[in-house]
Amino acid sequence: MKINLTCLGLALVTIIVPVFAFHGAIEGRVFDAQGHPLTGTEVWLEGLPVGTATDASGHYLIEVPMHGQFRVVYQFIGFKSETLAVSVGHGETVKRDVRLQKTPISVPAVETRARRETVHESKTPEPTVVIPQAAAEQAGKSTIGEAATLETGIQLQKRCSACEASEVSIQGLPGRFSLVLLEGMPLFSGLASRYILDILPVDFVDRLEVLKGASGAIWGSDAVAGAVNILLIQPTEPFEAKATYTRRSYGNDLSTLLGSNLKPLGLSVIGAHSDRGFVDLNQDTMAENTAFQRNILLTGLDYYPGLNWRLNTGGSFGDEIRRSGAIIPDSEYYTNPLAEKIHTQRWDLWQRTSFTAGKSNLSFRLAVSEHHESGVVEKRDYSAGQTTVYTDFTAGLSQVLSGFSFSRQLINDTRLFTQRYTENDLGIWTAGQDISLPFLPFANEILPALRVDFNSDYGTIFSAYGAVKLYPGFLDFNFSAGTGFRTPTIIFESMENLPCGYRYAIRRDTNITRESGVSLQAGVAKRFITPDVIADLRLNLFRHRVSNFITAELLGLDTATNRALFYYHNLDEVAYSTGAEISATLTLLQNISATLNAYTLSPHNSNHQTLPFVKRWSINYSTAYKIRHWGLEFNATGETNGPMLVQTVYENDSVSGHDSPVYAVLNLRLAKELKIFRLSVGVNNIWDYHQPPLSSHSSTEYYWGPIIGRELYATVSVSI
Repeated sequence: MKINLTCLGLALVTIIVPVFAFHGAIEGRVFDAQGHPLTGTEVWLEGLPVGTATDASGHYLIEVPMHGQFRVVYQFIGFKSETLAVSVGHGETVKRDVRLQKTPISVPAVETRARRETVHESKTPEPTVVIPQAAAEQAGKSTIGEAATLETGIQLQKRCSACEASEVSIQGLPGRFSLVLLEGMPLFSGLASRYILDILPVDFVDRLEVLKGASGAIWGSDAVAGAVNILLIQPTEPFEAKATYTRRSYGNDLSTLLGSNLKPLGLSVIGAHSDRGFVDLNQDTMAENTAFQRNILLTGLDYYPGLNWRLNTGGSFGDEIRRSGAIIPDSEYYTNPLAEKIHTQRWDLWQRTSFTAGKSNLSFRLAVSEHHESGVVEKRDYSAGQTTVYTDFTAGLSQVLSGFSFSRQLINDTRLFTQRYTENDLGIWTAGQDISLPFLPFANEILPALRVDFNSDYGTIFSAYGAVKLYPGFLDFNFSAGTGFRTPTIIFESMENLPCGYRYAIRRDTNITRESGVSLQAGVAKRFITPDVIADLRLNLFRHRVSNFITAELLGLDTATNRALFYYHNLDEVAYSTGAEISATLTLLQNISATLNAYTLSPHNSNHQTLPFVKRWSINYSTAYKIRHWGLEFNATGETNGPMLVQTVYENDSVSGHDSPVYAVLNLRLAKELKIFRLSVGVNNIWDYHQPPLSSHSSTEYYWGPIIGRELYATVSVSI
């Protein structure tokens, strides 16, 4: 890879120091009835994961994630809680002083956490949607991938019979266009993010932050459709411990956490184990699911030596064994040719150092990962591995944010490459922030951005991005357009669009090139707030255009092996995903909340042919009701899923396509807190919908929905 050093030097000269996005703030002081400051009063925004505590003078400051109306809650043990409705204009700091009255009733302290970094370190026109851990728990979700589907327009798709690795599909695009981050650090490798989505339990996740839209100009590869950032729970006390055990119909989950926060040092260790057994609904000795055993260990260390410096470092190790296809005992694994089994091991190390001085900030990040797997796939031995080194540096001033990143990926896959595959990428980008158009009569923001990548295999790639946010007062509007790209650094992504059947063979075009995407977004939002009700309404329209779209085409049967034959290549036609999303969230009287989300999309090519593998519409809902005196919490969540195009290969070498059925899923849960204990029982998929077994006349077909059926579970959590 040759780079003009003069151009590179001029580009780096533009790097100056970033500031976090500022939409507005609420500040003030909290006193008792006599006017004495109340130190340590908990202050937070109801319905949002934003909170703080007052200092020695009773002072507090909360930055709001957007302008609008908020309910601010003030709580101090031994005093009656106070809730104020506060309206904040764009860029405005509103002052509110509060006096709390003593009460004989003991009010439990509410745990709040300091503001955490969001998906992007710069502003974006698409709102960052927060999925708190409590919402995932209420919905009966057990993994990160399952929790992400609570957001409108996101689907969790599983590919490959042996690995069944998950991917997050955003707005109809395959998972390879969605960037997944852990604590703000990108997760690389074709299986990296997918296995993190499957392995990491929701028990110890503080929240997910989801950004949908054309964000590729800043992040480059993997972010054409959007990004999902996973934020882990961070300890707030000198010693914290938590353990959660869940007994399920087909397996068990066990998670533990140990943490300590001795300012300026914070340390956490998370461990998790899960297992699932085979399920054979039609008794044909072929599993309808993938059985697995998995273990993961995550550690994190935060160090704040002063007000300006912050050091965060951590690591993870994952080990997993998956089995699918024929139900074969371990004693026959090495002798039975039908046995399919994959052993995966992955470790990651990362560090992030940041320096803040006034409104300036510098950030340096470095990550290294090693991912290896081996086993039997397609009735033959298989091994693959990927090593990734990633680093980036960002800096900026109040209205300019710039940086560069470098990644190096080394890949080997015995099915796809005859030799080790290497790809290097150097990206340089710059973006504006806190920029307004002075001639408009109302508040507004604009965000231009440009990224240039020097890629070892695909040359120089330009990605442009622009956005406008308008705040006329009665509604919030956002518009954005951007470009992005995806280079085919493939490890197991060759099975991106392959079925969950077990008899297939792969052929790969040797001239596969990168995919290029153009994304358009237009959205409108409104928040209503009264003393008893908070309502958030959102509408978003989008259109994605992808050229050189990579897909696996079904060619029929391989006469030599009698397996379905797939050819992995770039489409000649342009692929589109066009659609709309709408969501409504209501919070009533502090003990009742409800959400309703819906989306519709049209994935097709330029010949107006429907693309397979994506649900074309879906409606999701959730309700939560808590009985104050009994402490019982009832949750109902569900979804109705529209059809997707399904393709089947028959034994007579013919291929047919048909729409999957429309199906509905309903989950119910009941929970109770008993001091340090939390007990919950639930049932997922109460109507017992499951994927029909494979037809006796077909060689393989695509699965499109839940395949295990009804699942019962009981959970016990202990927190100290």
